[in-house]
Amino acid sequence: MFEVSVIIPVFNVAHFIEEAVQSALVQSEVGEIILIEDGSKDNSLEVCKKLSLEFEKVRLVTHPQGRNLGVCHSRNLGIRSAQYDFIAFLDADDWYLPNRFSKDSAMFKNPDVMAVYSLSAIRFPEGREELFGCNDNLIEMLGTNDLREVYCHIMRNDVILGHTNANTFRKEVFEKAGVFDTRLRLHEDTELWNRVSRKVLFHAGELDQPVSIARRHESNTISLRSRESQLRFLWVWVDNIGIKNLYPCEKENFAYLYSRAISNPIKSDFFRKVIFHISFRFFGIFKDRFIRHFYQSSKISYSE
Repeated sequence: MFEVSVIIPVFNVAHFIEEAVQSALVQSEVGEIILIEDGSKDNSLEVCKKLSLEFEKVRLVTHPQGRNLGVCHSRNLGIRSAQYDFIAFLDADDWYLPNRFSKDSAMFKNPDVMAVYSLSAIRFPEGREELFGCNDNLIEMLGTNDLREVYCHIMRNDVILGHTNANTFRKEVFEKAGVFDTRLRLHEDTELWNRVSRKVLFHAGELDQPVSIARRHESNTISLRSRESQLRFLWVWVDNIGIKNLYPCEKENFAYLYSRAISNPIKSDFFRKVIFHISFRFFGIFKDRFIRHFYQSSKISYSE
């Protein structure tokens, strides 16, 4: 039976939580909603308590002593607490659309399907929406279900499989690939999706229309993205795979992402592109030596 545990980390989003919870409650496939209250300074905890008392499917979980430990700790606590065999995530300031699990329920009838990605959308403050995530059925497009071939396509093309709100997993996936790395405050979902897609095939779910909406506002953590956060992501990703275990396609992706990280802060479009292409070519030629140097020299900065 396809029943999903929906994990919602909560931090200082009291005015958004109820909408997120209601959008999950209307999904017939949802068996439980786990609110992980992460030491908020506003009245988020009170809202979570109210929702857990009002709805049988809503459970409230907190960290010891009500501490603020961050989104990775919160999602990992949700995974450990989940009572159902399927896991989905929802950010507390976002919401599901009514078709969230329609394709997933059919896909997971196949016991070999471990993870499903679907299309999401981002809504900006002015009301504009922009689709987010991969809208290609990679297995069909590539004509293969060979895990490494599909994974290397993802790496070489820097494919974004799906928003955190739009992917669904068998719980056992996290035993195979691990959970969110608590050394990251940003890009933690991308880093985990990379590890998951290295271990199991992601199958395409709903690609014709979005299944969730991510709300952009001034308090989004993505606004804190920086050169430093992107380099930390790269270091943690390499550390989790093991520098000696990197595939050639992963090294190519590393060179691309590193070049993008150091060129993105440049304001001039012309100079940004010049620096990117020079860096990408240079690191592409000497990528083994450079990745090793980057990993060793950054160990103290990024290992904790």
